[in-house]
Amino acid sequence: MNLKQLTIMVFYSLSLFLTCPASSFAGKSLVVAVAANFAPAMEEVGELFTLKTGTAVQVTVSSSGRLYAQIRSGAPFDLFFSADGKRPELLFEEGHCDEPVEYVKGRIVFWSRDTALCNEATDWQSAVSGLGLKKIGMANPELAPYGAATRQALEAENLWYPVQKRLVFGANVGQSFQYAASGATDGSFIALSLAHTTTGNKGCFFPVPEAKPVSQGACIIRATRNRSAAQQFLKFMSSDEIKIILHQYGYMEAGI
Repeated sequence: MNLKQLTIMVFYSLSLFLTCPASSFAGKSLVVAVAANFAPAMEEVGELFTLKTGTAVQVTVSSSGRLYAQIRSGAPFDLFFSADGKRPELLFEEGHCDEPVEYVKGRIVFWSRDTALCNEATDWQSAVSGLGLKKIGMANPELAPYGAATRQALEAENLWYPVQKRLVFGANVGQSFQYAASGATDGSFIALSLAHTTTGNKGCFFPVPEAKPVSQGACIIRATRNRSAAQQFLKFMSSDEIKIILHQYGYMEAGI
């Protein structure tokens, strides 16, 4: 997966049907709008869903704020997996989607590709307070829920203003991760799920327990032309198979 791209298109064409009749969704595909933090997990979820149903999954990745705006403007998505619960709820109130459900809770970490940092610092506070970090990445708090949660943690620790001049904002948490992975920042606040990717495993991270778990909501877009498959996909998210994937990416189960 290339996190430099804001849009990832994933197509699967397997034809094994285990959970529905062959006539139900054959030849159709689901178009899913996904917040950046959930993109790696969604790639695996989509692949498994296709394996079991034969329904292809096409994924568009961006910040929750931008996806919300696109859906309001009539973008042809079938499902929306946000990085917060607020935007799906707003779409529901505005008549653009069905009643949303919480699908995971995400956590924030401070990640660096420089593994020595985790030996030199004792926690995320000491890491970002040190003068050795000239640039610190985070998602834009105005657009991305993980950015808003990061700002709250920084403010709670009286670090928001001291580090503000060193902050580099990404459009979403995936871009914030890209900054740190490429060396554009010395470290970035990212979703724990991204720290468990192949690239993430090459670096190190500190948990940020001061940031509350981010409740993430999903909903079916009301204008979908593939409602049956969308409903099946949302139900599939609560299966034991998917729970294993979510756990591997560090997500907390919905409702916990």
